[in-house]
Amino acid sequence: MTEQTHAQADLIPYSEEYAQTVRSWINSAETYLNICHGKDFPPPENIVATWQRPDVKSYLLFGENQAIAYGELWIRDVERSVEIAHLIVDPFKQGEGYGTKMLNLLYNRAAARPLISKVVLHLRGCDEIILGCYLKAGFELVGKTAIGDGLRMIRVVNREVD
Repeated sequence: MTEQTHAQADLIPYSEEYAQTVRSWINSAETYLNICHGKDFPPPENIVATWQRPDVKSYLLFGENQAIAYGELWIRDVERSVEIAHLIVDPFKQGEGYGTKMLNLLYNRAAARPLISKVVLHLRGCDEIILGCYLKAGFELVGKTAIGDGLRMIRVVNREVD
């Protein structure tokens, strides 16, 4: 299990100038399948552009003067939830705690939204390191995903009552 990094890193809004950097992190057929259900590796040049939609908030974890991780918040107002999707860490930075840091920052951003009661994510594949990262970030395993194979995990939003 990785330790959360204490390195300085900030969550910033995604901008398209980082599209090829993020795409380059999808460096195997397994990663492509697990991150975006892709089957024909390598991913198309515009894969990251296809993820950008008005109802999706995309972010980069930026530190050491470079992009380190990418993730999205999918707002599910009807379900009173936010889903974290397309979470990926630069392969050269994996194992340094940046995934956990990114998850915590995304969770905090999602939990700050009014009426949100939980943050959801899905784990495809059987990667114990990624599962450990999700657990370390406070997510709990609640079952299998409704679509495809994988695990559904949530982190309940605790609101302080005065």
